[in-house]
Amino acid sequence: MITARQTRLLRAPDLRAFRHTLIDLSLDGDPLNARDRLVVVPTRAAAEHFRRSLESHALAGGDAAVILPELIIPRDLVECLASRCDAGTADTLNESEREVLLGVACAAVEESGIAPPFRLRPGLVAEILHFYDELRANGKDTAAFERLAVGELEPAAEFDRGADRLLKQTRFLVAAFRELERRMADTGALDEHGLRERVLAAEPARPWRHAVVALADRARERHGLAPVHWQLLAQMPGIERLDVVVTETALAGGFHEAIHAQLPGLDEVASMPEVLSVAHGPMLAVPSGGDVVHLARDREEEVGAFARRVRQLVREGDLASLDRAALVVQQPLPYVYVARETLRAAAIPAQTLDAVPLAAEPYAAALDLLVSAVAARFAREPAVALLRSPHFRFVVGDHVISGFDCAALDRALSEAGYLGGREALDRTVLAWREHPKGSAGLAQKGGEALVAVASELAPLAEPAPRADHLACLLAFLHCHERLPGPDDPARTRQLRARAAVLTTLESLRAASARFDARPMSFDEVVGTVRRWLEGQTFSLRSGEDGLHLVDADSARFGDFDVVRLAGLVEGEWPRRLRRNIFYSSALLRDLGWPAETDQFEGARNTFLDLLRLPVREVSVSRFTLEDDVLVAESPFLQDARHAGLEAVEEVLDQSLVFDYEALGFDPVHLDVLDADARAWGARRLEVPAPDDKRYKGYTGPVVERSWSVSALERYQDCPFQFFAVHVLQLDEPPEDDPGLSPRERGKLLHKVFQRFFETWDRSGHGRITSDTVDQARTLFAEVVRPFLDELPPADAILERARFFGSAIGVGIIDTVLGLEVAREAPVVERQLEYELKGTFALGGARPVALRGVADRIDLLEGRRLQVIDYKSGSAPSPQRALQAPVYALCAAERLEARDGAPWTVDEAAYVAFAARRALVPVVRPGKKGEAALARARTTVLDLIDRIGRGEFPAKPHETRMCTWCAYPTVCRKDDMDDA
Repeated sequence: MITARQTRLLRAPDLRAFRHTLIDLSLDGDPLNARDRLVVVPTRAAAEHFRRSLESHALAGGDAAVILPELIIPRDLVECLASRCDAGTADTLNESEREVLLGVACAAVEESGIAPPFRLRPGLVAEILHFYDELRANGKDTAAFERLAVGELEPAAEFDRGADRLLKQTRFLVAAFRELERRMADTGALDEHGLRERVLAAEPARPWRHAVVALADRARERHGLAPVHWQLLAQMPGIERLDVVVTETALAGGFHEAIHAQLPGLDEVASMPEVLSVAHGPMLAVPSGGDVVHLARDREEEVGAFARRVRQLVREGDLASLDRAALVVQQPLPYVYVARETLRAAAIPAQTLDAVPLAAEPYAAALDLLVSAVAARFAREPAVALLRSPHFRFVVGDHVISGFDCAALDRALSEAGYLGGREALDRTVLAWREHPKGSAGLAQKGGEALVAVASELAPLAEPAPRADHLACLLAFLHCHERLPGPDDPARTRQLRARAAVLTTLESLRAASARFDARPMSFDEVVGTVRRWLEGQTFSLRSGEDGLHLVDADSARFGDFDVVRLAGLVEGEWPRRLRRNIFYSSALLRDLGWPAETDQFEGARNTFLDLLRLPVREVSVSRFTLEDDVLVAESPFLQDARHAGLEAVEEVLDQSLVFDYEALGFDPVHLDVLDADARAWGARRLEVPAPDDKRYKGYTGPVVERSWSVSALERYQDCPFQFFAVHVLQLDEPPEDDPGLSPRERGKLLHKVFQRFFETWDRSGHGRITSDTVDQARTLFAEVVRPFLDELPPADAILERARFFGSAIGVGIIDTVLGLEVAREAPVVERQLEYELKGTFALGGARPVALRGVADRIDLLEGRRLQVIDYKSGSAPSPQRALQAPVYALCAAERLEARDGAPWTVDEAAYVAFAARRALVPVVRPGKKGEAALARARTTVLDLIDRIGRGEFPAKPHETRMCTWCAYPTVCRKDDMDDA
């Protein structure tokens, strides 16, 4: 039975009257009446703002305590009404159970032969459920959906492939919805729609007497009431009064007609509370000498400009409290993160009541590290990132894995060529255990921990029911979690995020265990988990006092003196519409979906109301991103320009507001820093001026020592890179290569050629000629075979192709043998991997300490020598080459000391296997090479002098070297450009 009720539409002239009308209705009558009163607001943040307004009103009236009505959002309406009647005891399905049940229903329908024209995925199942909920919220059941959609599509399906596809989609969706409803009926549990129908049929034991609605319909407001919600409020037994409060602006257009259609017999009342004393709107603060809109480079600068304005108003006494100022945005992200740091730098406390995605919380990111490591088969980077996460704790024996262990493991795995897989991991760690030398010994603890983790998560590699996969994840999280300490400032937030993540996983596990026993891969489970975490929100409540950061839907319920509407760009004001992925707008309108024009109209009316939200001052701003991307202004800015508000020019003073201003301008104010940072800042102020050479890569004198020739070549290419490697001794970050690294390939190359030429020389064959080249090739194949057998099978195949060639390239051995055949001078003696270490004069008067290993030195008749240096990549330019000519000078000097007679450098050359030209000579055979040798000698002496003086500017020989340099994070190249 429908209770007789008074239904009213209260029309407020602006938001200030709107709030006072809601306060009067909420506190109307006897205080105990509030216990049976519902107030429906759009968001939980709106409810909190309105709760504060109610408490402030009560305190202003002298009431020490006040009984507040039930403040709810539309999503809680059915559950709240059911709590007062027998329907409240019904077994209900939560969202995870409904989604799991729909996934099973879709799979059953597909197995029955009704195939969808798409591949079912976790995200698509969620979209199907959302479509079903929207359909039911619009008052359409499955039969109505089938009748309307099939009736529209079937006539055209015969000759229109698009219509035929949509028809197949519709039949699948209809079958899935019916299967879902059948399975829900079998469980005896209700979803929201079944609960709503039971609420309408139930007689409440203690009914809600008064309902106040402070929002519009869903067509014009994102969080508005759906048609079935209006029907529920109009027909719910026990409700005696139903009041709908809207502003005149929101009522304009189609909503006036729509609300009368939803609530027949609606009485309209003009609301003008007596407390309303301001007849005109706030002043519109505009930038000096420009348009009404405040332009900023980006969101950070936009927030900073408002912070500066607020500080100025407080300083001048025009703003009594920061609590009376608000930055209103259409969508909280990314403003909640930007504002947190920007306002902190301005010493402005801030408070936000909005929810942010749970996936953005650090604990959720830690879970993502876990699933990423499993999905990547414990590849090096995700596996080490998992061990390094501060949210987990891993123990081997009594040893807790530290950051040092993780760094050592990272390097050792890279050097071992590990690319993932449990078998490869077990084999690698076993080898470290048997030969614990060098990096393998340092990485052993980390390797043992990673093996244990991979073993613990091994069940995830095999198909299993989703509940089993999730149970394994939950057990791992509980076993290895590292909770923040009691003094950790992030403890409360992290524990709340952890609880939200674990609750989500447990809800999915329980729902899957109840309804879905199908085995599936872990990748499918990961898709479901990530989609659920991205869909969950996390209440980011910060502070009880300070400037408000509030979304546009909730701002209407706050009481502010100063407001800035920020982010007025296209795509945010109005917000981009959520498109339906199944049907066109024309077909959706027949199913009850709102028209896009209605949604735009509602957003525009909300903006017009917000322009008159504050008591004193309102302003608008947008960002440009410095034209890096196309950012157009919001169409609502035209409404701001013609709003009829009194404009006042905003002239900002230049007082210091932010930390960077206090530290970046003279005089420096260190009092904005904490004690430790202040001490460090004082030390920085004592250092020399920035134009001092020590800021340009110049250190004090470096102690003279023996330098390798390859290190001198590195200095010649980039002095700072030499400094990072050989003075600071920084390790290069490890990399994953699908095969041997360049360094490993070079070592293999040198070992193979050393073994080959040693074997060839021992056999007494002499010079390689066209008659013996086949024999040499056969010998090379015998020599290289044991080296290739030591490599993993995949690497062995690649290296064999490099050595012997393929259909698309010439092999290394063919290149070398071809060069050997072309040489005419017989070799008297061959020195392989010839170590040169000591003090050398290099043919000059000044000795220097050098070291190096020459790949090959051939001694020819007539006391001549040839130096050959093999390069697995490209050879250096002959004008800049050092190794070949310097090795030649050192070898000539060493041989002269041995034999007591001078030797002549006949040739110094590179053989490069990845270059277009294999042979790159520095000193050509039979020609005088004094100029090239003298150039190399002069260059070496100059480089050693510069190193001794401590000259290490970041000045690479070629700027393209910076693209693959391993030290960009410690390089100051940008500061060196004018050095």
